[in-house]
Amino acid sequence: MFSLDDFGKLHFLEGRWKGESPDGKEFYEQYDRPDQRTFRSRRFANDAFAEHSDGSTITFLDGEVLSEWGQFTWRASEIGATHAIFAPVNAPSQFTWRRIDDSTLEAHQRWSTDGDGEEQQHTIRMTKVIQVG
Repeated sequence: MFSLDDFGKLHFLEGRWKGESPDGKEFYEQYDRPDQRTFRSRRFANDAFAEHSDGSTITFLDGEVLSEWGQFTWRASEIGATHAIFAPVNAPSQFTWRRIDDSTLEAHQRWSTDGDGEEQQHTIRMTKVIQVG
């Protein structure tokens, strides 16, 4: 069970970020907190952050912290000042967010084994986008 104060520790996600997907394409994400019980993620095609193409939410409800993206749902198993671990509820993988420093965020994903019995994993490093003007 988490408290609203625990949920607030996810503030390290807030901001605009640039990353590179596993296929080598750049992407841009913005994390904000529209209300006390919700964090929102939106994905953008470029650094203009004009039109988002995808998004997810992280919500606090009755002591649980749930992340939802499309049809998939994860539940937080651990939240700290610089990281959060989410286990699958209705999803093919688990993931961890980790704040490296003020301008660097990592998203690490692990999923079930491939045909050879090997666990698959991937880490995406995102850097904070500073808006000028």
